[in-house]
Amino acid sequence: MEKRATLLAKRAALHDKMKAISESDGPITDDQQKEFNGYEAEVKAIDASIALIDRARAVVEKAPVADQDAPRAVVADDDPYTNEDAAKRRGLKTHRGLRAVACAKMFDAAGRSLQGARELAQASFGERHPIVRAFEPRRDPSTRALVVSVGASGGFIVPPDYMNEIIELLRPQAVVRGAGPRVIPMPRGTMTLPGQSAAATASYGTEVAPIASSQQTLDSIIASFKKLTALVPVTNDMMRYADPAADAFVRDDLVKVIALREDLAFLTGDGTAAGPMGFTAFANRFAVSGGGTAGVWSASGNSTAAVGGNFITSNETYNLATVASELGGLVNKLDTANVPDTKRVWFMHPRSFNYLFNVQNSLGVYVYRDELTRGTLLGYPFKKTTQLPINIHDTSSTNTDCSFVILAEMDEAMILDSMSLELAVSREGTYVDANSVTWSAFQSDQTLIRAIAEHDFQIRHDAAVAVAQFVRWAPAIS
Repeated sequence: MEKRATLLAKRAALHDKMKAISESDGPITDDQQKEFNGYEAEVKAIDASIALIDRARAVVEKAPVADQDAPRAVVADDDPYTNEDAAKRRGLKTHRGLRAVACAKMFDAAGRSLQGARELAQASFGERHPIVRAFEPRRDPSTRALVVSVGASGGFIVPPDYMNEIIELLRPQAVVRGAGPRVIPMPRGTMTLPGQSAAATASYGTEVAPIASSQQTLDSIIASFKKLTALVPVTNDMMRYADPAADAFVRDDLVKVIALREDLAFLTGDGTAAGPMGFTAFANRFAVSGGGTAGVWSASGNSTAAVGGNFITSNETYNLATVASELGGLVNKLDTANVPDTKRVWFMHPRSFNYLFNVQNSLGVYVYRDELTRGTLLGYPFKKTTQLPINIHDTSSTNTDCSFVILAEMDEAMILDSMSLELAVSREGTYVDANSVTWSAFQSDQTLIRAIAEHDFQIRHDAAVAVAQFVRWAPAIS
């Protein structure tokens, strides 16, 4: 392919020289005639070579390849697109997903022509590279196409293997998913989960007294999908970079956006604005069901403290004794509510963790450090996340640096996945930025990457969450 392109360029240069001689002023001299004849002979020789190359290509394309069923040659160990270690040597977290993004770039650069994308990939990566193989015609007509058009939007769906790899990266970044809740498929977008809200009764009686009758009371949880979306505009100059680090940057940034927003909803979502309820909302509902008051926490004014249920209000002038009492109190809340002790997990801000890690008793002994180093607190694993706020006001706004510490039984928590993740890419769409300005991706030479996930978050029993509110624990800073 490169030889043919070189010959074409050389022939074009010879044509320019021949044109210059033919258009020169005055009669053509003998020397010019000889020079013209020489150029003409070279052009004929080049044309013959090009014709030979084209004939050879036609024969190769029509003839069966002897080893076409044999395994492809293994690519070099230094290829970041196929080798995890090679990707890490280039500063990338993983090589997963890079091939799919590279395929999308090849397809886009070739004007969305599969044949053109294959030739461009051959020139960029070599004939036997997996990226080239992705554009080869598939023998099984039932196999899904590599790139599928989504119609008037002008975008296309990135291959499913790319979407699956994003999900793998999402889970360890989301602390709630990483804490081990039940993950239940919800393919129809809604699900009814029947349950029991009250038990039958039993009583003693005399020998001939009639037995009192009773019955169980049933209830149900209605789960319905909540749509989580993200849209990331990327300049096409970045998408054109050959370095796979540019592709990894786009991929990792989108994964982070999805992961953090999902986690925030599962922790403190209130169920409004089309989002799911989180731990604090379920704890609120349990408090209200027992005759208490729901908490309303604000980062800009006076908050309303939750009263009753499994809430504990942290002491604003905290010390080792009050902290120990509050931690033990959260455990006791779950125990006295008959919540199973199967898979309990703490959730707290790193500021709260760092206080516990560094707090000392009167003898200068670190009280919790040894256990925290082993990964547990009072025998239960913990998760640190900056998704929990540290700027909540108390009820009088005297203290504006409050946070939460949550203890949840994760065997009671359920993530119901309706659609794990759909990823689409478009260069012709429009979008509205944070300043309500509408942009055209085509006019501004940008690529839009859109992610959509649909899920819900539920707790089998609201009593399975205990919350310490208005927590101010923080390490001493000199």
